[in-house]
Amino acid sequence: MLNSRSEALKPKEVKSVNPVHLSICVGTRNRPDDLIRCLNSLVLLDRIEFEIIVIDDASDSPIVDLILHKIHPTLVPKIRAFRHEQNRGIPATRNELAQLANAPYLFSIDDDTQLLSAESIYSAINVLETSPEVGAVALSQANESGELLPGQPAPTDYRCYTSSFIGYGCVLRRATFIELGGYREIFAIYYEEPEFCKRMLDRGFYVVYLPDARIIHYHSPIGRNNLTALRNGYRNKCFAAIYNEPILMMVLSIPARILLYSYKHQKYCRQQGIESEFGAGWIIQEIRKNFSVLWRDRKALKWTTYYKWHRVKQTPAYQLAN
Repeated sequence: MLNSRSEALKPKEVKSVNPVHLSICVGTRNRPDDLIRCLNSLVLLDRIEFEIIVIDDASDSPIVDLILHKIHPTLVPKIRAFRHEQNRGIPATRNELAQLANAPYLFSIDDDTQLLSAESIYSAINVLETSPEVGAVALSQANESGELLPGQPAPTDYRCYTSSFIGYGCVLRRATFIELGGYREIFAIYYEEPEFCKRMLDRGFYVVYLPDARIIHYHSPIGRNNLTALRNGYRNKCFAAIYNEPILMMVLSIPARILLYSYKHQKYCRQQGIESEFGAGWIIQEIRKNFSVLWRDRKALKWTTYYKWHRVKQTPAYQLAN
């Protein structure tokens, strides 16, 4: 049954009456048409029991009321929908989705994606079921014709280990995600997946990329901004360094990231013919403002984790376990 709530939920465990094998988790904001297309594509999944959890992260108009009558009738009983009255951001929304899920595996997707083939999801689940060292499976993004788009989790045409998945589409081991505390909610948007994957790798869990497991990604312009991506991406890399890096690495990497950001920020502003208040001084101010919270929750990862991170960035081949 589909429910609507007027306030953001506090994460909690939810017990399932009927066991489900897959929880499909969709966070959405101001993209009702994209969400309708995304949800209706899930009718392709006909070999597993699944649930659909949707959180409307404070859209200007409540999305659930707009889409329900446009969703395929066989899917409606599978949906649980919730609404935030105030925007909480992508990491917080996805953390909540994971807490609400009942299944051992999470199919986490953006609302501007569409399932291309059920086999993509079955393949990802098979990896998790047969390879206990894998904590997440990264899916490839394609256009409506199934052709791969630029910007994949790895630049390969073979199944491989890789450093991170991308949030538009992945299948996660829920127990591992919950145990590690999910994404850093202070990030708000951008770089939450790589930071999580480093912590996951520190615990011995890897990411596998399946280029043949494709989903359609439309890259909706709603809610996307290149300058926000640039500034939040580099700010969050600095935040991640404070959270996770050994002291020597942190001391060296943060100034390097600020300098690189300053260069890229100035270049972007010149190309766009704009002025911005979000230069290097903004990142330094963000670090100062949040340092006590970041340092309080700091837990440095092992040096060997960063060595393994370098190794998996070389995309060694993955073979399905027998």
